[in-house]
Formats: sequence, C-alpha cells, structure tokens
Amino acid sequence: MSKASRDLKSLANWFERQKRILPWRENPSVYRVWISEIMLQQTQVITVIPYFERFISRFPDVESLANASFEEVLLHWAGLGYYSRARNLHRAAKIIAQRQIFPSSREEWLEIPGVGEYTAGAILSIAENQVEPILDGNVERVLSRFHCISREKGDQKYKDVLWSYARKAVEQGHSLAIKPSVTNQALMELGATVCTPKNPKCETCPVSLGCQAHRDGKQESFPPKKKPKEWVRIEESLFCILRGGSTVQVSEVLLRFRKKGEWRSGLWDLLEEIPKSLVKNSTRKVLGKIETKHVVTRHKIHRVTEVSKIKGTHHSLLTASDDSDLKEYRWVSLDCPEVPLGSAARKTLEAARGLLQ
Repeated sequence: MSKASRDLKSLANWFERQKRILPWRENPSVYRVWISEIMLQQTQVITVIPYFERFISRFPDVESLANASFEEVLLHWAGLGYYSRARNLHRAAKIIAQRQIFPSSREEWLEIPGVGEYTAGAILSIAENQVEPILDGNVERVLSRFHCISREKGDQKYKDVLWSYARKAVEQGHSLAIKPSVTNQALMELGATVCTPKNPKCETCPVSLGCQAHRDGKQESFPPKKKPKEWVRIEESLFCILRGGSTVQVSEVLLRFRKKGEWRSGLWDLLEEIPKSLVKNSTRKVLGKIETKHVVTRHKIHRVTEVSKIKGTHHSLLTASDDSDLKEYRWVSLDCPEVPLGSAARKTLEAARGLLQ
C-alpha cells in the first residue's frame, strides 16, 4: 500500500472514531445537507446547530420552505446573519419545488442561487456519495500544511493547486472503497478539531507523519497569510422606544421594517429617528443608553441606542399599523418579538429588559 493510501485509510478510520455528533449528519438527505451547508457559510458550527434544528423543525422539506412567506423564513433565520443566504435559499427552494427534483450534478447545482463550487461539491459528496471534491477553510488549511502549498505564483494558482489535491484525495479514497462523504467530511473535521489555525494538535493527528509542514516545523506558516482585511467602521445612533401600562399589560417596543436597499433589509430593527406622530401628546422618559459592538464581514459596527419609555393619551398608544403613514412601524412584545430580528437588535433588547427591572 502506498504512503498516500495509508494516510487516507488512517484519516477515514480516525473520522469514524472521532467525528462529532451533528444534527445534519443524522439522515444526511440532500435537503438537510443543502440547508446545513448554506447555514455553515462563514458561520461556526456551534452557532449553526440550534438554528438548523429550529429551521428543519419548521421547514422539514423543500416544499414547506418554498410555500412559506419570506418573512417567516427570515423569522427562523434572524440572528444567523448574512441574510442574502436566506433570500437565496428561499428563491432556490421555489425553483427546486417547481422542478420537483433536486439537481444531480455540479453543473446543475451551480445554477441554483447561493450555491458555489464548495457547496455543490459538499452536497453531492456528503448526501449522494458522488466523487466530488470540496474546499472550505478547514480543508484548505489541512491540504496547505500537508503539501506545504504557497502563494508564490498568485492566489488563483494557489487555489487551483488546492482544488487539484482535494480532487485527488476524494478520487483516491474512492478507489480504496472509502466513501466520498467520509473523505470530505474527514478533511473538514480534521481542520476544525485538530489542524486548527493556531496551536494545531499534531500529536493527535492521524496523518502527521506524512505532513510536510509538521516535518519541517512550519505549521504556523501555512496556509500562507492573505492580505490583511481592510475594516469599514460604522457608527449607528438608534432609539429603543418602549411602552406599557394600564392599557398595555406587557412592555412593547417599537420597531421599523428595513426596506430593500437598506442595511439589514427584510428585518425589523430599532429606530434611527422617532416618528413625531407616534409620540405626540405623550411624554418620554429616557431610561439610559446601551452600547453594542458587532462584526459583519468587513464591517465593525458600533451601535449606541437610547432607551426610553413613553406615556400619554390613548391616541399616542395606537398601534403603528393603524396610521397609513406608519405601516413600516410595528409595536411588538419586548419579551417575545416574533418578527425577524438581527443579532444586533436582539442584543440591545435583551439589555433594555434589564433597564426595566
């Protein structure tokens, strides 16, 4: 048996012993794998698990997802971030449901909104055991270290070399009767749990003897560093308006729907300004200010939210939807909003509850 074959056998055996129990690994149907892979784009496993379980509970198949309103899809996605993923997922579900069949090749999957080279390969290999390679951040790190792949010839050449090694691994594994689902998931698992960005656990790695970076003591040098990310800093000043009292038994918060083209479009969020028609004939007591910080792709967001409570006449406490000019606003329960909210708004509302105690 060749050295490469021994490494693949060792990796597969390690995976079968050490793999994490993850909800999408149970009954890895095309639908469940597709949903999980979209959610896992730029999001950590620990974060995705509860969202995946709630999402699958509400939308157990592509038909239920396609028939749902986008607002309801967002409600179950809210807090996970990168909301274009949810929009593409909903569009894709409608396309697939209309065709009444899932794509069966890489080329067909690449025509589906939100699906790129990695996601197509992951769905086909994990759900259907097709001999298709994958290359995410974890696999890149494993292959880059194992083969000491540099960026000397440019980023595109670097990626091409990585993809060629990824394909070689899954093809050679298949020739050894190792399922593509096992080879690809084992590579991802190794990168996530052992071949980590910092302080890799080489002493427990099943393929450390064949790893060139480990042999040369250069694990920290691979993958080769990218150009530092250029951050965009955003300052947001918002208002959190609360109400409650004799006419409203439960504290409520006023939210505004973010329209298409706006930051966080499709979600409900706190207010950039206070609508005068909603607070006329009322008094407003400022309870305090809340500062939160968030990172979204290359944006560092600093939000300062003034929290206040209004009291006034019955007119001032009418629901926003009763006013034709204010349909983009809505009063919702502070404890259970039941509208699509981003993680930034959720964090602020949690802090606002503390100000009421």
